[in-house]
Amino acid sequence: MTTASLIPVGAPSRGLAFQTRLVRNETAKGLRLMWHRRGMVGVGVLMNGLTYLGISFFIGGGHIVEPLMLLTLPALLAMTIAGTAALQGSGGVAEEIYGGTLEQTQLSPASPQVQVLGRIAALAIEGLAGAVVLGAVFALGFRLDYDAHLAAALPALLTVADALGYGLLIAALTVRVASIGAITHVFNMVIMVFGGMVVPITVFPGSLETVAQFVPTALGVQAFNTTLAGEPLATIWSDGTLPWLIVHSGLLVTLGLATYVANIRRARREGGLSPR
Repeated sequence: MTTASLIPVGAPSRGLAFQTRLVRNETAKGLRLMWHRRGMVGVGVLMNGLTYLGISFFIGGGHIVEPLMLLTLPALLAMTIAGTAALQGSGGVAEEIYGGTLEQTQLSPASPQVQVLGRIAALAIEGLAGAVVLGAVFALGFRLDYDAHLAAALPALLTVADALGYGLLIAALTVRVASIGAITHVFNMVIMVFGGMVVPITVFPGSLETVAQFVPTALGVQAFNTTLAGEPLATIWSDGTLPWLIVHSGLLVTLGLATYVANIRRARREGGLSPR
C-alpha cells in the first residue's frame, strides 16, 4: 500500500515540507485502499460490536449491567483502534511482500519511517472511524452517562498512540516473522481480555492487575475511565497512571518505528523484501 512519489531532478529530499508531502501521499493511498474495501471495514466494525455485546450479556447473566458497560466500553474503542492497526498494518505489509511490491517501494524517495508513518496514519483514521461509530451506538443506545470533559482528551490521545504503537510493532515484525498472522490474533485476544474489555483490570487480583498494566491500551483505558468519572488529571497523575501511560505509549511507538526501520534495512541486505 506504499506509493512511490515522482520528484523533479535536483529537488531537495530531506526538507520538512517534502517529508510531510510524502507522509501525506502515503496516508492518502491508504485511505483510498480503505475506501475500496469499505464493505469489509463495515463488517469488521459490526463484528466487534456484536462480540462486545455478547460478552456484556454473558458477564451480566443475560442482562446489560450499565455500570459495567460504562467501564468496559472505552476498552472496546481502544481495542478497535489497536486491532485495526495490527491486523490491517500486518496484512498490508504481508500483501506487499508476497506480491513483490514492497521491494519496489524502496525505490521511492520516502524513507522506511516516512512510509510506515503514512501507513499508520491511514490506519489511525480507519480505527478511529470504527471506534466513533461503536461508541455512539452503545453510548446512545444504552443511554450511558459519561462525564465527558476536556481532561479526558489527554488520556484518550495517549491511548490512541499506545494502540498505534502496538500496530506499528506488529507491522514491523511482519517483515521478519512469517507466521505473524497467528501471533497477531493471540495478542489481540490478550488485549481484549487483559485490556479491560471483558471486565475492568481494577477487579483483577493484585499481581495480575500489575501484569495487565503492561498490555497495550490497558493503562490508557484505566486513565480514560477515571477522567470520564469526573476526576481531574491531577488524580491520574498523582496515582502514577498518567506518567506511566506517557512512558508506555512513547516507548511502544519508538520501539515499533525502530523495529520497522531495522527490519526493512536487514531485509534489504538479505533479500527478505520479496516472497520467501
